[in-house]
Amino acid sequence: MTPLPTPLRIAVVGSSCRAAVACLRRSGVAVVAADQFADADLRLMAPTSQLDHYPHDIPAWLATTDATHWMYVGGLENHPDVVAAAAEIRPLLGVDAPALPAIRDPLLLQSRLLAAGFRFPETQVEPPAADRWISKPRSSAGGLHIRDCAQSAPNVDVVYQRFVPGRCFGAAFVAIAGKAQCLGVMRQLIGRKWKTPQPFQYAGSIGPVQLSPSQQQQLQSLADFLVETTSLQGLFGVDLIIRGDELWPLEINPRFTAGMELLPIDAMRLHLSAWLPEWRKEGPDRKSSAPAIGGKRYLYAPCDVAWTESLEGILQQTAAEMSLKIADIPMPGVLIPRSAPLLTLLGSAAELGVVSNRLRNGAKQMLQRLSSEK
Repeated sequence: MTPLPTPLRIAVVGSSCRAAVACLRRSGVAVVAADQFADADLRLMAPTSQLDHYPHDIPAWLATTDATHWMYVGGLENHPDVVAAAAEIRPLLGVDAPALPAIRDPLLLQSRLLAAGFRFPETQVEPPAADRWISKPRSSAGGLHIRDCAQSAPNVDVVYQRFVPGRCFGAAFVAIAGKAQCLGVMRQLIGRKWKTPQPFQYAGSIGPVQLSPSQQQQLQSLADFLVETTSLQGLFGVDLIIRGDELWPLEINPRFTAGMELLPIDAMRLHLSAWLPEWRKEGPDRKSSAPAIGGKRYLYAPCDVAWTESLEGILQQTAAEMSLKIADIPMPGVLIPRSAPLLTLLGSAAELGVVSNRLRNGAKQMLQRLSSEK
């Protein structure tokens, strides 16, 4: 076994850190964490803080830790002021604040991608007059607050984007020494058919899935362009629509993404090696014992839920009966309001369809158990 480099202690911050912390621990790295929920299973993995004023308390919290470095996960890329302040306190293993606008601004992304010959949904600041469009926050995350667009007055906080039909996917990449490597592509579970409170909300991922050679080539060309023209480094994700043989990128996530915990590789070691050359090694990172297809599904509270140890035991048993596990488990005594994230279902199988059915049926059984416990 390859010996680990000089010990690290990485602080992970973001709206939900559990998946990233689990991946870091599998890489043999010590971790501390701070997020919005500070769930029970995260607390078992690492010393964890729930910040009173998330995300603005992050720099002050980081200063109190013994972390050697820090990294952010979902949502924090929309707070470049917080990223900049925290990067003054500990070395950041991620894209720093000055580089974020070139990656996250949908209008700038549209201009650059179209000029380079890639597709991008038509995006504008004026409300459209006809056809199907969506309104999308300039600082989007998890599909929240995306809506079908009815004719309305301009809103400086959103852009208007022509709707592109097709299936939603998330591609995972790592950029090391200026070279992009595709780690896998996940089918994304989006919207009402997956019982989300909002119409375009993210509900989970299944994968990795196989793309056609043409699709793979398009995706690699896109990643190469992004790495060449921005400051992307380490792990990053691309959300996209696939329609036939066409790839339509939607947004770039300059960090570890939710679906990356399903990858059958040591993704975090690759991320660390992008910033810390001593972590680079020869040979494959693929986990030989990993299942062919993994899946995760977020379950949103159908009503206000008072979480108890008894309820956790019931849902743990229900999940096991469906060959699933639960994660992102609330602390006893927490009240989860209706439509808020309740927990995550995790499963695996040899075929995508089997995983999909288990997640769908598992969620159905969970909701029925919750209803019977009211």
